[in-house]
Amino acid sequence: MKMRGTPLRVLVLGTVAVLSVIYILPVYVMVTTSLKTPLEITQRQYLAPGGNLQFGNFATALRLVAPALLNSSVISVTVTALSVFLGGLGGYFLARFRWPVTKVIFVLLAIALYLPYQAVLIPLVRIMATTKLALTHFGLIFSYLILNVPLASILMATFFFSVPRELEESAQMDGASRLQIFFRIVSVVALPGYASTAILVFIQVWNEFLLALTLVTPYTTTIQVKLNDIKGSYVALYNLQMAAALITVVVPLTFFLFLGKYFIRGILAGALKG
Repeated sequence: MKMRGTPLRVLVLGTVAVLSVIYILPVYVMVTTSLKTPLEITQRQYLAPGGNLQFGNFATALRLVAPALLNSSVISVTVTALSVFLGGLGGYFLARFRWPVTKVIFVLLAIALYLPYQAVLIPLVRIMATTKLALTHFGLIFSYLILNVPLASILMATFFFSVPRELEESAQMDGASRLQIFFRIVSVVALPGYASTAILVFIQVWNEFLLALTLVTPYTTTIQVKLNDIKGSYVALYNLQMAAALITVVVPLTFFLFLGKYFIRGILAGALKG
């Protein structure tokens, strides 16, 4: 048995090692490029570190992206908090209320998830222009809510399906109202689901580019749009762009590390039911 297991173990470890290198290599190139001068970058020795490490590139990049970094942080955190809250309410409705209209809403939300948001980009921009929210922070927040609340509702509904109904029935027998049951019992049990949904929504909003490019102004520029501008029009300043990209990764990475321990539990909650 050991002899048979050894080749399989070597194959698995070798595959993991190769995939790890493939995944880490772009990050390594980003780090080395961010520490080079423009002249060293033109030599196209991407894997070789620079001779004189330019840590000042990070300070320069931070000054360039600081306003956009703040804009993206405010927009992403606001959209994530509202999407999780509204998605929790919507998901609980889909999971617990057996009304005929519930199935119709569930199907419509599922269709909305698979519908490319580029298909609704023009109508969405028209709505923002009509409501005078275009080119404002509130316009971006409202647009991202329209795109992400269906996702949050479906994810939370999937998690609520795994919450035992006996908990709610016991609370009802003790005289608790539906709102008390939701906020004091179900929401507490569903914290891993909320964390998983928050991570997915936050990353989607943080990385979104097309809608932000359409609706932003110089005062509401998000970080993804700013990264495209840093490269320059005539000279490609890849060292500053890579330094800014590494700085940009810090915020979602910190968010994920803070809530990451709940992520797998929340994603697998529906699969572990029963």
